[in-house]
Amino acid sequence: MSEMIEQIEPGAQSILIETSDAGLKRGAIGLGEAFASTLANIAPAEAIFSLIGLISAFMGSFTPWTFLITGFAIAATGWNLSEFAVRVPSAGSFIGFIYHGGNAIRPGYGRFTSALTFYLGILGGPITLASVSVFLGSWVQTALGLSNIWWLIIALAGIVLSLPVLLRGIAASTHVAFVLFLIEAVGLVLFSIVVLAKSGSALAAPFHPVGGTGGFSGLNGIVFTAALFSYVGWENSGSLGEELRHPRRNVPIAVIGSIAIIGVLYVLVTWAAVSGYAAWHGAGPGMASLAAPTNAAPFIELTDHYMPWFHWVMIFIGLTSAIGAYIAAITAVSRWTYAAARGALLPSPFARVSAISGVPVMSVLIWNILIGFFVIVAYFLFNGNAVTGTGYLAGIGSAPITVGYFLMALLCPIFIWRTDRRRFGVFRHVLPAVIGVVTIGNGLYQAVSPYQPPPANQFWIYIGGIFALALAATIYKLATRGAAIDQLGYIAPEDEA
Repeated sequence: MSEMIEQIEPGAQSILIETSDAGLKRGAIGLGEAFASTLANIAPAEAIFSLIGLISAFMGSFTPWTFLITGFAIAATGWNLSEFAVRVPSAGSFIGFIYHGGNAIRPGYGRFTSALTFYLGILGGPITLASVSVFLGSWVQTALGLSNIWWLIIALAGIVLSLPVLLRGIAASTHVAFVLFLIEAVGLVLFSIVVLAKSGSALAAPFHPVGGTGGFSGLNGIVFTAALFSYVGWENSGSLGEELRHPRRNVPIAVIGSIAIIGVLYVLVTWAAVSGYAAWHGAGPGMASLAAPTNAAPFIELTDHYMPWFHWVMIFIGLTSAIGAYIAAITAVSRWTYAAARGALLPSPFARVSAISGVPVMSVLIWNILIGFFVIVAYFLFNGNAVTGTGYLAGIGSAPITVGYFLMALLCPIFIWRTDRRRFGVFRHVLPAVIGVVTIGNGLYQAVSPYQPPPANQFWIYIGGIFALALAATIYKLATRGAAIDQLGYIAPEDEA
């Protein structure tokens, strides 16, 4: 029996489960691949390119501090996941962790909490990832000056062309993701260095409140939520727990390390944006220009002003960011979909893996099909307007997934107290959980608030519909499959973890 089982308080009922599974390939990847997949999944270029206008409109020259503050909040949630991962690593990631957390309250509760989390993820996830595909299509279409129909064609082509990489195996997909992220990160750092070097005294602009609503007063509501969601993907390596060598050690390193790297990159790049515009136009006019709704691509504009020779490289960075994020995300979500099918939440074919590549083929395919469907829906529903489509898809799809982060933070200290009390600590387990619950809870509230600017004030209707469907599916599965759902509590064997 594993070390984790032995750590349960004497006399306490065992709430952990170990089984054998010949599915995913054990030890197929190492720490480097886990880092690569997680970093690529977060997609810093896509996030920054999409959000800089919104956040600077409220935060002005203090925009870099927004990403630093939310980075600490996300790190607290990442710490909660890490505390689960060192004890119960699994391809189920936060779904499996929430199973164990629910059972820590009372045996049997984990079935409900994990099933609901999964159905929220499988319903909301494809909508969110469709926004990545729409961004990819519209980014290329705009750069090449093509008509709107081309962003749909490019987005769908990206989905189809990613399949050979995803189906080849986890090593292939993580290696491709690493190369794409490396191009993205090196390009962003080079851009930042050049712009900062040419900013002169404006280099200090982020230390002085100019523009926005004035200082940190803008750091609330939709701004905090948007910056928080810019880190989505940080949990990627958690779902690699059954294919990663030494996951009890490597998952926490990859999660916390990736959040730290992305946080530094966000601060660096946004510092360059603020300083660059301040040096170019002056502090006040510069912040107004950065935040102007008519400025669709501030980073391209800055590139053309300070380093025009870098224009097409910057375009390519946006392309690699979206493709890398897509490949890394599908790699991760297909694993927790596989784990959910193993736990009877989906038909059994979704829990089968290729004997050659070790990839859960059906789980990969269903995600690509659903994402393609939502991309097509967005095109026709919004008359080819990619900006509106991306906003709706990202705004509606992110909240259901975030419920899993919230539950994980909420249940982490309870789980540790019940199963590993000797190591329980207020600063190690309670404080990060409180930070996670408050920040993620606030983000969820803002996502469903009817008091947001249009069209976000209506997102709660769609999110409520997703929740209703997830709840109905959960109740049905609990009634029909019962104990079979306990396979969600699978733990990677100790001798391979």
